[in-house]
Amino acid sequence: MNPWARLAVAGLALASLVACGPPAPHARDKADSQPQSQAPGRARDETVFDDLIQTEDRARAVEGVTQDAKAATDKAIAASEGGGSGDQ
Repeated sequence: MNPWARLAVAGLALASLVACGPPAPHARDKADSQPQSQAPGRARDETVFDDLIQTEDRARAVEGVTQDAKAATDKAIAASEGGGSGDQ
């Protein structure tokens, strides 16, 4: 193998290892100082995706209501199957 090719492969391997390493200490400090009232992963500045993010937040807020309605429906289906006339 050509010495230059070995050097290039070694350089690419080293670069990939460095890229997969932990973030710099100052980057972690900034992440820890993020206010807790803000949703994780949300940017502080208004973005063009703000409407979509608000829609997702509203959907998460009503997920419990949807799950309760599903549980009630499942219970009603189970009750109707259990009390059937047995014509199957």
